[in-house]
Amino acid sequence: MVASWLLKDHFEKIMLLERQSKESFLQKHGFTFPIVFTPASIKILQRIGVWEEIKSERSEFFGVVIRKRLMGKEFKIVSAQEGVYSHWRNHIIAKLYERVVAANIDIHFNARVEDIDFARNECQEAALGTLPFDLLIGADGIYSFTRGLLAKAHPIFAEEDFSLTFLDEWYAYRLPARGALKEKFGGGDRFHAFNIFVDNLATAPATKFRIATTSMRQPSEKISILVKHEAGLGPQRLKELNDSYFGQFFDSMEELHAEWDAGVAGKFDQVKAPTFSLNSVLLLGDAAHGFESAGDLINMGITSTASFLEILDKHESIPEALRQYDETIGESLRFYADFSLRRSKESISFEVASIEFAARLGLANRHPSLFGIYQDDFEIQKYMRAYQRDILVGKLLAFSIPVALLFLKKFMRKRRE
Repeated sequence: MVASWLLKDHFEKIMLLERQSKESFLQKHGFTFPIVFTPASIKILQRIGVWEEIKSERSEFFGVVIRKRLMGKEFKIVSAQEGVYSHWRNHIIAKLYERVVAANIDIHFNARVEDIDFARNECQEAALGTLPFDLLIGADGIYSFTRGLLAKAHPIFAEEDFSLTFLDEWYAYRLPARGALKEKFGGGDRFHAFNIFVDNLATAPATKFRIATTSMRQPSEKISILVKHEAGLGPQRLKELNDSYFGQFFDSMEELHAEWDAGVAGKFDQVKAPTFSLNSVLLLGDAAHGFESAGDLINMGITSTASFLEILDKHESIPEALRQYDETIGESLRFYADFSLRRSKESISFEVASIEFAARLGLANRHPSLFGIYQDDFEIQKYMRAYQRDILVGKLLAFSIPVALLFLKKFMRKRRE
């Protein structure tokens, strides 16, 4: 919807094909995810003219509290950020939909794209038939049908070069914020929303069971809970582990079970796409670079959409613009996706520590996992170039300090001699 609005003045006609029904797409009830927008994304939403409506329901987002369990003891790391807010996803969708409808952009629900002819620039839709296009954007999610067709048709990359890597399974639900639960996860009087990641349960330390919570104040006080867990745990065992943790904060197990049963399950996959374009077809968002998000995925999608528009404005040929986008913004996004894969596999501890240490010395930017993308002047390419440099700076600093200390020790020993 963001892409359609940004591009509406560049084409005679824009059509959105949505695979869900209108009722499902605009669902107001049931579980929905909280989303935090970066300053760069907010500028784009302001450009569309939808930001005032979106921010009408928001909660102050304190930051990230990481609770890491080592040798049976829980340690806490806090990364705070002021002036940042979280919003419910279904509220955002509803307001964007209103803006798109007001712009007279056609939306066809229950759409079924059957094929794409990449040479003739034609799309086959089950009900509408053959749809010719100058530009087709596949923004159809991490399990993108468009990406699958592009992979089959691509003359350079093999189909298996486009793939999904399974990471973990997840379960999400929400609880009313009150009592001990609100005290633990509500953020106190000053802050209304924040995340806590709990690393494993004390009662089951060998089981992978991560908890991410976000407390929301509007339209009512709720705590969104996302449980990331290992595959094959089983729904009953998963529920038992959840009871063992959240039961201590909740008075009624019956109510806890009712809220749990109303939740949704899913899995985390990582997209691998060696290119995001073919002729006049472009992949955007999850379809291009989907990964396990820590609030950054949707922001990368929105900012990359605006970046594509800037490149399109400089080219008369759409395929030429798509190629430049893929070689510039696309390369940066693939680099960031590599980082997100390491993050999902929990292998960034040294990287985060070294870069954050360098940042405290004024030698690097904040690490992406700790609000780096919340800089006011964030721009994808510039930021990724700086991030690549910061990785090198962090490593050099981490390795040079022990060497310097060893040299100093030898120097002092010689002086004493």
